[in-house]
Amino acid sequence: MSGDENSKGDDRRRLAMARLQGSVAEVVSGTRRYKSPNRILARSFRIGRDKWKDKHHAVQAELEQVRQLASERGAARDLWRERCAAAEARAAAAESCVAQRLAEVQQVQVRLAELAAAAPKKTG
Repeated sequence: MSGDENSKGDDRRRLAMARLQGSVAEVVSGTRRYKSPNRILARSFRIGRDKWKDKHHAVQAELEQVRQLASERGAARDLWRERCAAAEARAAAAESCVAQRLAEVQQVQVRLAELAAAAPKKTG
């Protein structure tokens, strides 16, 4: 350890001791930061802590609800994406089937035209 690091550690210890000695000196001399009795202060601090905890728990619960909602929305979005892909696949299959049927109809029409042309015409 160098001399600078050692002196920094000593300074920190002295500051910590001075703070402790200052609070001890306040108690001994009777000068206090708060005028109220300790039991009243303890109750007030406890109530403040409890309010903070309640607020913290409410925020945590709301955060959990938002996370759950986001998760549900993500799952719903994935479900709709799958449904959309399936519907697009069905539509593509239907279009190919329609194209095939149209080709068959055209072939039948051509065949009918050939048969009509080949058949002897009746004159009345």
